Amino acid sequence: MTSINELAKQTTATSQIPIIDFYPFVTGDTKAKVAVANQISRAIEEMGCFYLKNGVSQTLIDQAFTKAEGFFTLPLAEKEKVASAVTGRSRGYIPFEKMFIGEQPGQLHESFSFANEFDPNKSGADDYTESLDVPNQWPENPPEFRQVLQQFFQASQECALNILEALAIALQLPNSYFTDLHSQQNHAGVFNYYPNISQAPKIGQTRFFEHTDLGSITLLFQDRGGGLEVYTPQGEWITTSSVPNTVLVMAADMMSRWTNDKFCATPHRVSVPTNFQKVKERYSFSFFVIPNYEVEVTCLESCLKADESPKYPPTFVGDHLLNRTKDRATKYGRS
Repeated sequence: MTSINELAKQTTATSQIPIIDFYPFVTGDTKAKVAVANQISRAIEEMGCFYLKNGVSQTLIDQAFTKAEGFFTLPLAEKEKVASAVTGRSRGYIPFEKMFIGEQPGQLHESFSFANEFDPNKSGADDYTESLDVPNQWPENPPEFRQVLQQFFQASQECALNILEALAIALQLPNSYFTDLHSQQNHAGVFNYYPNISQAPKIGQTRFFEHTDLGSITLLFQDRGGGLEVYTPQGEWITTSSVPNTVLVMAADMMSRWTNDKFCATPHRVSVPTNFQKVKERYSFSFFVIPNYEVEVTCLESCLKADESPKYPPTFVGDHLLNRTKDRATKYGRS
């Protein structure tokens, strides 16, 4: 894989990423659902991602991004009232340059993370809930920040469940196969704010490091600033942009394991180009779709060819999250 330190000029055009209209799937008959599901399957296999049109209301997207912008423009002291703890699983605010990966300099963004409201009595995940579920922290300002972001979260969740149904159809599984495995609603959302870059970055510094996501799929919303780069199955870094009324959908770790990399987790990053002075500020929202913690993820038989073996050993979702979270907790910090 190309190094994270390679510059954005080495990427290719975003026009390669297909745009799939989701309206026929949500409103159509079985034939229409199968047609859209097959489009999604082909897009993930060939490009690792796709733009989904008519998945979440553009009005709601705009409202949520407006509230996020209002939060990130508050004074630092106000934002730090809801600062998260030094751990990869926290909810709340992380300041600029305060997320670290190994010995690299802090990354060039701020973030605010939240999830469904904490339920200490959630059933079916006793071994993992205490370690993985933490309460949200909501700021007093901007007004209606919590209300709008929760509405946006719920709309993203509904869209994600429909996508999971489409993936099940594409793999010739029962329609509810994947949605049944996400009944705990363990999903998480993160708004990231990338300010303008006024001075040359430090050696090894990036806006967001190269990685894949932990769950089954990720919905990525971004403003007109664009800037996200994805790594395709063909071995290319491709720049993405903000396409109106769409969300970028990527496969994540659990989907790789279920499908033996038929739907391979998509590496992605936000790098710093050589002409960093011209970089515009950027806002994005990632909706991470997380299966039930106690689900044991094994390779689906339908995704194994006659001469193939599973590429990944079975793993419980909660164990995978804890291992990755523990790894990140030793690397992320604030000073």
